[in-house]
Amino acid sequence: MFSIIKTKVKIVMNTPNYSFVDLQPLKNEIDGNLKVCKMLIDTFLVDIDVYMNAISTEINYNKLPEIYQVAHKIIPSIRIFSIKKLEPIILQLESELKKEKDLDLINKNIKSSLEIFNQVKMELQNELKLIENAAK
Repeated sequence: MFSIIKTKVKIVMNTPNYSFVDLQPLKNEIDGNLKVCKMLIDTFLVDIDVYMNAISTEINYNKLPEIYQVAHKIIPSIRIFSIKKLEPIILQLESELKKEKDLDLINKNIKSSLEIFNQVKMELQNELKLIENAAK
């Protein structure tokens, strides 16, 4: 019923310095504490991997309630990291999973979320490198 394409995802944006993540609100909230920022990023990277693995596994068995739980659980982290492009996709995915009706839209939103999360992971890993270099 569902098909997830398991290939490397390349997202090309119109602007050369496009970023999915806006860390400035988070940095303001934690008063620029790089140690806390690093810890939050590390935790979110684990959460992203859990999301991606769970989605990829559960979709193969059409376990929509389990996918709903995974999508619902990651929403607060998406808000903390100000991933504005991803939030409406996950909210719509969550809504459609509740109804269990529009399977094409569910599949489209899952695919979009996985693509964006791949890009977010790269951005956050780069940010971790910057934090580690600043600590030296």
